[in-house]
Amino acid sequence: MSATIPRSRAAARYGPRLRGLTWLMWRQNRAVFLIGLVAAAAVAVYAAVQHQHVTEAIAAQHLDACRGGTVHTTQCTRDLLAFGREYQYPLRRPLQLMPVLPFLFGVFLGAPQLAQELESGTYRTVATQSVTRLRWFAAKLGVPLAVTVIVSGVVATAMTWWWHPIAEAMGPLFPRYDWYPFYGVGPVVVGLSVLFFLTGATLGLLLRRTVAAMGAALVAGAGLFALLERVRPHLWPVSTSVAQNTASPRVPDNVWLLGDGPLTVDGRRASEAVDCLPQDSYAQCLRSHGLTGRWAEYHPVTHFWSLQWAATALCLAVGLALVALSVWRMRRHAT
Repeated sequence: MSATIPRSRAAARYGPRLRGLTWLMWRQNRAVFLIGLVAAAAVAVYAAVQHQHVTEAIAAQHLDACRGGTVHTTQCTRDLLAFGREYQYPLRRPLQLMPVLPFLFGVFLGAPQLAQELESGTYRTVATQSVTRLRWFAAKLGVPLAVTVIVSGVVATAMTWWWHPIAEAMGPLFPRYDWYPFYGVGPVVVGLSVLFFLTGATLGLLLRRTVAAMGAALVAGAGLFALLERVRPHLWPVSTSVAQNTASPRVPDNVWLLGDGPLTVDGRRASEAVDCLPQDSYAQCLRSHGLTGRWAEYHPVTHFWSLQWAATALCLAVGLALVALSVWRMRRHAT
């Protein structure tokens, strides 16, 4: 009896395997891929454990009665502050480090992908094979891009799972709209990781030098991050509050206040009465200037996930434009 196992039976036994260019791209990057996957799994396990501790603490301390900081009592404030010291503070540093993740994908995974091949000249072997340059380009970016989505998605989900019960319990004591936790949770982590990876790959294609592409990816990533932070307030329609006979804007708790100012008696917005600030009777001074109310523009808590998805969509749109630029460069110019 022959001991040889038919190829079809072996494939069915061991499952599907990577082949061709996909296998080659995995082999070329497997060390980085495995490190990323193991790190993402470790973060997921640690975040799951922390989530369990947080939910147990909320139940044991009966913080549901103070949820969101909307119950303004001395006991609630004291309990929430004690809870924050024990559970919120340890979360701050991981959230502050999360924006580094997209830079790692852009600098160390995206930038070298094409630059190394172009710098060393090994891309010329594509011309001797039965694959086109565009097919090689698709495989060269497709496999690491898939790993980028998986790793960043797992890490973002884990951090969101850890952060969400703390944010719900703390309310205004843990603002949602600061640069952290906004860039440390949710789909925007994946969007930024994809964008920075594609930015690095595009720069590698254009510069054709690995070190130069890595440096340029770092600078470009910082610029894109600053630009996104600048346009972030305008990615979703703002809410407006207008109130008369008040010296302070009337807005809900835990909002992202974008701007506020005085109103005249007929409801027109006016500039601040700076000379009233040192006055003891501030409200009376405002009325003497014809300022009888306040306006405010803000994003309430309910806009958080809308802004997250809008920022993610913007990142993916820019990333798609970079892919189109790279394809145009591949088709128009001999590499």
